[in-house]
Amino acid sequence: MTFVEIYKTKNDGSQEIIATCRLKDDVVACEGNEVLINNLKEDGISDYSSADPGKKLFFKDGPKFLEQLMFNFKSGYLNASAVKEG
Repeated sequence: MTFVEIYKTKNDGSQEIIATCRLKDDVVACEGNEVLINNLKEDGISDYSSADPGKKLFFKDGPKFLEQLMFNFKSGYLNASAVKEG
C-alpha cells in the first residue's frame, strides 16, 4: 500500500509522526492529527507540478495528492516523507 507520513519537529530536534495518509482505491485516507487532516480535507494542498499556480489537490486526487504532500510540507516544523510502499 502506498503512503506518506507527515512529521512534526519537536523542541529537542526529534521528529514525531502526526499523520499518515494512505492510498485506498485511488482515494487518499488520512489518520492522525484531526485538525491537520480536516485542514487537508477542506483546503487541499497546492499542486506544484501544475502550470496553474492556484491549482489545488484533494483526497479524491489520489496518487497525485500523495506525491505533492512532500512539497507542501517542507519546513523546520512540518515535513512530509516521499511516497513509500509498504
